[in-house]
Order: sequence, then C-alpha cells, then structure tokens
Amino acid sequence: MKKQSLRYFLAGVMALGLPPASLAQSGSAPAARDWTSWGYDQERTGWNRGEAQLSKDNVSKLRLQWTAQLSTTPSDVVLSTLTAPVIVEGVNTGQGSKNLALVLGADDTLFAVDADSGKPVWQKSFPNSFTAQRAGSWLCPNTANDTPAIDKQRGLVFFITSDGRLRALALADGAERMAPADFVAPFARAWSLNLVDGIVYTTSGRGCGEVLDPNSAPAAATTTLAGRPGAGAPAGGAAPPAGAVPPDPGMISAMDVRDLAHPVATHFFTSNGRPNGAWGRGGVAKTPAGIITQTADGPYDPAAGQFGSSVLELSPQVARLLDSFTPANWKYVNAQDLDMGSGSLLTFAFQGRTLAASIGKEAVLYLLDTAALGGGAPDHATPYLKSPQLGNDAALGTEPGQGMWGALATYQNPQGRRFLYMPMWGPPSKNAPAFRNANGAIPNGSIMAFELTLDGGKPSLVALWTSPDMIVPDAPTVANGVVFATQTGEQTLQAQKLPPGAPRPTAASGAAFRATPVSNLILYAFDAETGKQLYSSKNTIKGWTHFSTPVVALGKIYVVTHDAKIYAFGVSP
Repeated sequence: MKKQSLRYFLAGVMALGLPPASLAQSGSAPAARDWTSWGYDQERTGWNRGEAQLSKDNVSKLRLQWTAQLSTTPSDVVLSTLTAPVIVEGVNTGQGSKNLALVLGADDTLFAVDADSGKPVWQKSFPNSFTAQRAGSWLCPNTANDTPAIDKQRGLVFFITSDGRLRALALADGAERMAPADFVAPFARAWSLNLVDGIVYTTSGRGCGEVLDPNSAPAAATTTLAGRPGAGAPAGGAAPPAGAVPPDPGMISAMDVRDLAHPVATHFFTSNGRPNGAWGRGGVAKTPAGIITQTADGPYDPAAGQFGSSVLELSPQVARLLDSFTPANWKYVNAQDLDMGSGSLLTFAFQGRTLAASIGKEAVLYLLDTAALGGGAPDHATPYLKSPQLGNDAALGTEPGQGMWGALATYQNPQGRRFLYMPMWGPPSKNAPAFRNANGAIPNGSIMAFELTLDGGKPSLVALWTSPDMIVPDAPTVANGVVFATQTGEQTLQAQKLPPGAPRPTAASGAAFRATPVSNLILYAFDAETGKQLYSSKNTIKGWTHFSTPVVALGKIYVVTHDAKIYAFGVSP
C-alpha cells in the first residue's frame, strides 16, 4: 500500500508540475503569528505555533478588549451568522499597516475589521442573483457557510458566496482580483476552505445545493469531474446526476487558482445522491501526498464509488483516490446515525509518521497512518490505533447530540510530547479510561485531553484530563501551552418534544426553537498538560454560537456569536 500510495502521489505531482518539496508539511516552515485558515494551518491542527504573547502565566488576566457589531441580520435558520474569523498580520491598507480580522456573513458580506480595535476597515457584499427553489431551513439555510482562506503572499482572501462561486478579494481594500468562478452548487453547504499549493479545497453535501440553468450565469472556471466514470478519471468517484453545473451529492471540490485569470475546478463525488457528504466544518486537511477528509452516513460500496462513513485521501486537485479507511462496524454506524461527519479530522507528525486523527458521533477515536490508511489490509479497516469508546453510550445520533462534534486539536510541547484535545457532548462512556485529572462531574459535555505515546513500538493514548462541565463545547484551539475552548450554549435538539395531541410545530416555530439557546457562550483557558482552569469569561458574553471555534492570534482570542458580534479578549499591558 505504501508503494501504491507513493506511485499515485508522484504521478499527481508530475501531472500538476509541482516539485515534491512543495507538498512538505507546513510545520517545517517558520511558524506564523496570525491565523489564516480554519484550524490555523493546512493540517487543521488548531495550534498556533507562533503565538508568544499569551501564556499560562498571563491568561488569568484576560479581559474583553473590544466588541464589534456587524451588519448581518441573524436568522433562525442560519447555521453560522458569521464564520470563524481569520486573522492576518501587517496588511498595507489605505489607512496604514493593519492587522485584520475577516469574517464572512451569512448574507454574503465579507467584513474586514481592525484586529486590534474592532473598527471597520472595509466590507463588500455580493447579493445572490439566484432565487432558491425551496425555503431555507436549519439543515439547508441557503446561505454562505464557509470560513475563508487567506493567501498572504499574494494579499488575497478566498471565500464562497451562497451562489456557489469562489471569489478572491484584495486584503488591502476588498477589490476583486478574480472573476467569480462557479465552484459548488448554488445554496450548497460548503465548508471551510483550505489553500494548499495554489489549490483551494472545500467539501459540500446533504443535497442542499440546487441545479440551475447553466445559461443563467456564465462560469468563470473550467470544470472537470474527477469522479465521473468513463471521463478519463480513476475509479472511485460516483457518477453525479446530469447537469452542466455541478450538482450537490457528496462532493470534494478543488479550484486551481495559481492563475487567477484561468481558474480550474475539479470535483470528486463520494456518492451519486444526498448521503456520504463530508460536512465536518474544517473541510479537508493536508497530507504529504494530497488532502484528506471524512464522510457522513451512507452506503459503502467502493466498486460503485459509494464512500459512506469513511476517511478518504485524495491526490492534489482531487484527481484520484489514493487510499481510504472505513471502520469495520460501518453498518452499525450507518444504522445508528453515528457517522464521522459531525467531526473534522486533522493530520500531524508523530515518530516519523504522518497521522490522521478521526472521530465522530460514535466517540471512538481512530489514528490512521497516512502512508496506509487502512493498515494495508484488503478491507481498508485496520487503523494505526483505535481508542475505546469515549462517550455516547446511548448511541444517540443527531438528537439530542452526543459524542464528538466539532473538531480536534493537537499540540506538541517543547519536550516533544504529543497531545490531542476533543470536544465531547454528553458524559464520558463507561468504557472510557480514567483520566488523571478531572474537574468534577461532566454530565453535559467537556474537553477531553490525551497524550499519544509510543511504548516498544506500540502506540497508546494516555487519558490526561477533562475540563469542567460545559454545555455543548466546540472545537478547542491551542497556543503556547494553553488550550482555549468555548461552551457554545446552543440548542442541540432540532425539534421540540411536544406532549401527545399538541399541534405540530410550523417550520417557523421549529426554527425558532432550534435557535433558542439553552445557555450562553463562555470562553475558557486551560493548562494544556494538566487541565488546570486558568480563565473563564463567565457572565461576559450573553450570546451563543454554532459551528465555530476560538481563534488565537497576535496576543488575542477572537470569538463570534449568533447575533453577529465579534469579541476580542486579550491581556492589557
């Protein structure tokens, strides 16, 4: 399997005209202080390796430094009024050199605010010229949803608007630098962008997008379908429904933006229908050979190009499937709605290997060697390490929501010890290992911390600590030995449980219930190794959030709320 993966890798590199060195792990480059993509880096580690201002010695002095109210109007059906911020240092604007915080609003407005003061620098709106054929709902809100990605070298920010088009704006003033390019179906749920070697990646699915008349708007990008059998593409992608504009089955998409005048889009289909979409908010992560992501519930039939509840590694530009992993109990996972889609995976270096960490609603953590995802086994089902069940003993699917939701984070301390952190909804499993440091009962949820060790060549997970009880925790982040995490306070039920004989809720009342929080957002800081609580913003923020993460950069922590506010915390001089 290693030789096969290497052969596919080299073929992909030569086809793209890229030297193998260009695909080196970003961890080998100097650590950036800013935060230019979901999860900080291309590997989605959630670890800002360049942050030096905040530390275990001063985060107890964190204070709210500014709040910015943006103009996007909140809606009950919207998944994220504002995306998680991206932060870029030292942009030469018409107002001088500034550190910028950028967020994409659900109304297709991109905002750039001064990251040090919260004052507006510029904003640009891109109204959708298409009319949705169905009303927006909590599951398919018909809005923009993707965290942008910054190309700092070229001074650009890339993002997808709700019309399905990829756009590139100048960081300095928001001027368009590329004609809008058709990338995903209009009104699709597209997830956070990743920019790797001049290629922008995203994932989408759940059938939210709509197939429109291709003559209604010109496409600026050439489109190829990497997953269409009989089109010169490798086996592995399902044949999508007919239509000139890419439809919206499970889809992993790439856009070559090295030449902004001639962008080229490529799509790999994980199914030929609604199931199997990759809906983890982090989209894809980088591997030495290409990119990797994990899919949701759906049929698993590789010969037919159906990849439900699987981890997929694809070559650059999603040109072909390199390898895959599917848990041996995938039928049970599908039957119970315990798919991996609720989480986002990450990749990291460990003892000469590049590992991918994958977990979802079932709350079983899989560590996979990206040189052979399935361990070289014919059924692609043997992981490098499999944890015991860590949560969700009731095997609850989407409602009321237990298991791992959000995204993992990882950190390596100066002594070389490797740690993993995950948000867990609900109490720990009875099968979970005993944690060295606990912070009381955790019936609602927590951050769980583990150390990955190697003993006699055999990997193992050491359960280190759990946070205090958190109501719907979300993806943690790490910087300089501190773990930052938020209690989102959101409602996890999608429909109110009514007594027998009660009138059925309307779509509007159901959405209003889903958008009514059960608590509020709280930002926490913990010692990354011991779990000691170092800070809590309790009683500071009244709002809540959904599908977000705290962003740590340039000595501040940034969080967003459903009511279209950005909060910035820092340590006063």
